[in-house]
Amino acid sequence: MPKKKDPEIQFHSIEPYSRLAPYYDDLMDYIDYDLWVEDVLEFIKDDATVKNLLDVSCGTGSMAVRFARAGLKVTAVDLSPEMIDQARKKVDADNLTQSITLAVGDMREIAFSEPFDVIINLHDGMNYLPNSESAGQFLTHAYELLRPNGWLVVDVVTPLLCETHFKGYREIFTDESGGYERETNYDSQSREALTKFIFEVSPTEYLVEEHRQQAYDLSDVRQMCENSPFNAWKILDDEDLSEANASSERFYVIFRKT
Repeated sequence: MPKKKDPEIQFHSIEPYSRLAPYYDDLMDYIDYDLWVEDVLEFIKDDATVKNLLDVSCGTGSMAVRFARAGLKVTAVDLSPEMIDQARKKVDADNLTQSITLAVGDMREIAFSEPFDVIINLHDGMNYLPNSESAGQFLTHAYELLRPNGWLVVDVVTPLLCETHFKGYREIFTDESGGYERETNYDSQSREALTKFIFEVSPTEYLVEEHRQQAYDLSDVRQMCENSPFNAWKILDDEDLSEANASSERFYVIFRKT
């Protein structure tokens, strides 16, 4: 870790994922995306009318390409242009340009001319929203983007997961491009996980990405559901798809626009 008090060293703040995007797939190589896609398809398997899907907070498109291979027409959106650039490389490499449309936009307000059968917001996307009010804005907007009887599937990281995995976590990753240093800390009082990715430009100059995630417990998520326009929803433990409880580290929340 460079010495921040050294007057010779300069730190410059940059937008999240603006420098991290090319490293993202290596950072997330422990994620079983196939299993996540299988779970979503299991949730909606009895709905034969599902043809198209909107993937918000799509990251580098790992799930979008899998849903396209499963036969769905996919629109994938992320707030970061750099992440969409990485997703475009995958789409082109897999010859899926006819099946996947990519766009840059905010999940709470991006507009489309046609409704969707399914919307997903995975990859901790809900936790990047800073508070319950922002989460409510997304849920309301997602409701408006769905066709009648459409589905919304989100995942939510809990304080328990953050307490277990995010307190004082450090990692150094190096490659021919220089790599990064990562530092993650979790504040139990504010329930905010703050991750800093530090990239060396020169021995005296560093770029810093700050990623802030808000953890939500079961009562928070239930309140979000009750305040949303949806009147059909359930909250599951993502490990065994049983009813969520206080021991769940991550939730699946499945909404339906009945």
